[in-house]
Amino acid sequence: MSLKSPNPSVSPAKLVLSNATDFLNAGLTLLFSPNVTSAEAKVAIISIQTAIELLVKYRLIRQFGLSSIVRGNVPEGPIEKASREGRLYTIGYSECLKRIQEEEAFSEAERKLVRGLQNLRNSLVHFTADIDVLDVRRDAASLLVRSLSMFAAGAERDDGQFQTHSRFLNDMNFQTLTNYEPYRLGAVDSARSSLDSDEVLRCWACGVDAMSFRPSDNYFCHCCGLTVLTVAVAYADCGLCGAQRGAVYDPLNLTDGFHHGRCLHCGKELWIRSCPSCGSTRSFPMNEQPPGICEDCPA
Repeated sequence: MSLKSPNPSVSPAKLVLSNATDFLNAGLTLLFSPNVTSAEAKVAIISIQTAIELLVKYRLIRQFGLSSIVRGNVPEGPIEKASREGRLYTIGYSECLKRIQEEEAFSEAERKLVRGLQNLRNSLVHFTADIDVLDVRRDAASLLVRSLSMFAAGAERDDGQFQTHSRFLNDMNFQTLTNYEPYRLGAVDSARSSLDSDEVLRCWACGVDAMSFRPSDNYFCHCCGLTVLTVAVAYADCGLCGAQRGAVYDPLNLTDGFHHGRCLHCGKELWIRSCPSCGSTRSFPMNEQPPGICEDCPA
């Protein structure tokens, strides 16, 4: 693991993340190149798998400190210097995954994805393998849904600061990945199967039904990585198309007792009223006069 930095004050986590994003973005750029060859796709997979292994270590360092990935004692002095001098030995990928699984359960599908790309990388490095570029793209995208969520974002999924996966990807790769249909479908599956999804809604940023309402009272999108505190955004049923919890609005912004909202399914703008007495919400077309009383309150 290379940990090069001209600034010795940079934290170990930032050093590992910088290295991971370099490998990740280089691999994705190559893998999604329109004219990528099978040989180039092999190099891309090796780069992406290396990035994922670094992201696993990044999460462990942030959660438990540098000692959680070091075999033996942590060397004294700057870690990049210790790495170059061969005095820094880190635990392997499998051992890192076991430590994360102690904190967060993996589904059977996630375990297969994690091992599948690792086995392909090992085959490419040590032996040989014939690969189909389209298959490799789909497999890599499916794994990155989970890797960007569990390993890169990690605890930040429960810290709603309006951040996205764009902090790990360059602009081109972020747009390519979040608009790639297999990745989008994988995000929906990830959100629905996650043990930390109390509810799954549509994300207003990427338009994918992968916005997870988490026990921490945060929204986290498994597709674009958007994190938002639930006090900042709310959902309501759409009174036009009938989409349940399909309209989004700012609960902190009132205009004459109503919130300005928009349905993420039919695209219509709405007035949304949240009753202070019973807590129910109703949405109305903006060109109609809403009733003066709450229809859900007892008479």
